[in-house]
Amino acid sequence: MTDSRSRSEHLSRWLLTALLLIAALLVVFRPLDNLGETYLDDAFKRAMLSFAVARGLNGVISVAQGTEFAVQPAGVGINFAPGEILDPVNDLVERFSWVMLVASSSLGAQKVLLAISSWAGITLLLLLTTGLYLASVWWPARTPLVQRSRVGRILVLFLVLRLAVPFSALLSEWSYRTFLDAQYTQASQELEAAADEIRSVNAEMPVAAQDSENPGMTDRLRRLYESALSQIDFETKLERYKAAAGRISENAVNMIVVYVLQTIVFPLGFFWLLVVLFRQIAV
Repeated sequence: MTDSRSRSEHLSRWLLTALLLIAALLVVFRPLDNLGETYLDDAFKRAMLSFAVARGLNGVISVAQGTEFAVQPAGVGINFAPGEILDPVNDLVERFSWVMLVASSSLGAQKVLLAISSWAGITLLLLLTTGLYLASVWWPARTPLVQRSRVGRILVLFLVLRLAVPFSALLSEWSYRTFLDAQYTQASQELEAAADEIRSVNAEMPVAAQDSENPGMTDRLRRLYESALSQIDFETKLERYKAAAGRISENAVNMIVVYVLQTIVFPLGFFWLLVVLFRQIAV
């Protein structure tokens, strides 16, 4: 029984030593830092592109809201601003822009934290603390239990400071590529297509022609014909605006979900899990 317990303790020491030495190698050679920096740069570029899409949508919607469409069914003049259909989604686009700004700020903050965590002073302190803790593990008789516990807590602190940010960046990027990439790509393409559609309709809006004071019979017939065509064209453009508004609403919400998960929920969740894991390993 004693033999079995001794072997188990010996195996635990070797396993703990191996894990801490692996952590030390990761800290010294910085593979996680380099990958984390690359992934954060990619995510930051995506967020800025999405922010540009949001501002572009806001621009074309503003143009549409300032455009009036004139029709004269049965000789009765009607002026209508079809951009009014886009009023409900304009508020959503503003919130989408705000979320993109927050997401970009979050990613920028993570980049700063990654730079701070890779500071040489933290690395040196982590290596020294790792050596002290391993010494207390392999020679417990020379190290009081209270002192070993204190060193273990300090080691956990340095492990979190040094490795939690790059680990969190890697796990967030893995989660994005596994679960969110397809949704992001589709939503981004749909939003760009909706912006192009609204821009196209805005460009097709007719300019009101100046009527002559005493139109003849030919002019009256021409106006009646143009009015009928204008009415059909008006309804077509109205439907195109409505379709674009629906696409914007659905895909803007999808993009908000992607960025809230990737830049807020996933990093915080992974950071908490890593803190718990490090505590289990080192203490």
